[in-house]
Amino acid sequence: MGTRLFVGNLSYNVTELELKEAFTSEGIEVRSVRLACERETGRPRGFAFVETATDDGAKLSIEKLGGRLVQGRALIVEEAQARPAPGGPRPQGGTGGPPRFGGLRPPGGPPAQGGATPRFSGPGGPSAPGAPRSFGPPRPPTPGAGAHDRPGGKPEGRRDRPEKKRSTRPKPEELERGNWRWKGVLDED
Repeated sequence: MGTRLFVGNLSYNVTELELKEAFTSEGIEVRSVRLACERETGRPRGFAFVETATDDGAKLSIEKLGGRLVQGRALIVEEAQARPAPGGPRPQGGTGGPPRFGGLRPPGGPPAQGGATPRFSGPGGPSAPGAPRSFGPPRPPTPGAGAHDRPGGKPEGRRDRPEKKRSTRPKPEELERGNWRWKGVLDED
């Protein structure tokens, strides 16, 4: 296990000093704390990387600080993943934190912790690159939902469109005939 930890779900007002104090209050020796900030604005992004002095300190901080409230937000503490090589593929699965709506579960297994299921899981768990996604079994047809089941042959929920207004502009073939409207003046020869 590495000594570098990912700390997520941070309040935007947390400083590096406050985060370091949270670790040292549990007796964990910290080498460095780096808050992630946006490049353009310099505002915090809500997560940080903390490097502990020992592997035991990292394990202890995951156990003791995971879920602790700091400025009203429960911390997420886990081992940081290695940064991918430039130009290489990024790891699948999002931001590096645990799934937001419960953990992943095998198909047909018990529900994930928290009772929720992942959003895009198919027959083989989360959709693998190149694999077709499954959106569940097809729905059976409901009686009365077909267009021809209702009187008038129109599907339910659709309204009748009003007829289009007819143009008052003369058509091209009418323009060729010349003046086709009466001006109200009689020609007297």
